Amino acid sequence: MSVRTTTALSISDLLWDSTDMLDALAARDVAQVFRLVQRATHASQTTVGVATGLSQAQVSEITSGARRVSSIDVLTRICTGLSMPRHARMTLLLGEREPALDLAGLQADEAARDRCADVTAIYSSRSDFVAEMPPHVLFDRATDIRASGLSLNLICQQYADNRLLKLLAAGTRLRCLFLDPAGQAIRRQEREDDYPDGHLSALTELNIQNLARRIRDRLPAGARDHLTIGVYDESIRANVLLVDDRLCVVQHYLPKMRGVDCPTMVIERSARPSGLYPIFDEMFTSLWDRSRQL
Repeated sequence: MSVRTTTALSISDLLWDSTDMLDALAARDVAQVFRLVQRATHASQTTVGVATGLSQAQVSEITSGARRVSSIDVLTRICTGLSMPRHARMTLLLGEREPALDLAGLQADEAARDRCADVTAIYSSRSDFVAEMPPHVLFDRATDIRASGLSLNLICQQYADNRLLKLLAAGTRLRCLFLDPAGQAIRRQEREDDYPDGHLSALTELNIQNLARRIRDRLPAGARDHLTIGVYDESIRANVLLVDDRLCVVQHYLPKMRGVDCPTMVIERSARPSGLYPIFDEMFTSLWDRSRQL
């Protein structure tokens, strides 16, 4: 059994694997997380506050239920301050507990631990991820790119046209799968994200048309099939980006949270058959097979 030491706190790894703690993390019930930490460590509210960058009064308000923590920045600071292990951090930031991973048994079950061992980084938002791994770093030397999601702004808005043209003309294959701007799923997403009717549809249609006209139509005739565009009309679960069958970037869509603000995971394919990479690889393939090509 290992113990994680934070500022004036020593927290056993067993606490993060307990059912009560995992339930609290999945519910983003920071009040219960603080109570469980205090119960296990006999720490005062002041000590918890020092570790997490909060005042004693703020910790008191959170613990009593008078204040609820929803900011990703504050949640991330709490993760860091309490030195949460990776699985606990993922559960809190994603706001869901994944039964298939059997997180409660990771301490004793090495086989289960291997299933998320290929997750190499987690960012609190897409902007934090892009600041660390900008598009030119991801794409400039890629030979195969597969992307599915909503409007795919990372490719269509944040990667320069001249770079993309050069890449595709040199032989890189790019498959882009957009949420259908004329479908029902994108209208549901607009309502959930509190966008005006037609906002996401117009943005997605613009990205599709720009990709077709500014990129595909300007490629040499022999290279135009290097870019394939498709649409699907299903509730969006995640943006999935796969590069060269080695790197996967996943951003889940969470209730009442816009995509740009959602946590982002980086997964690097390993030689072992276990891990999350094969799951998202299959997710893209299945969605592509059900899509309509443009």
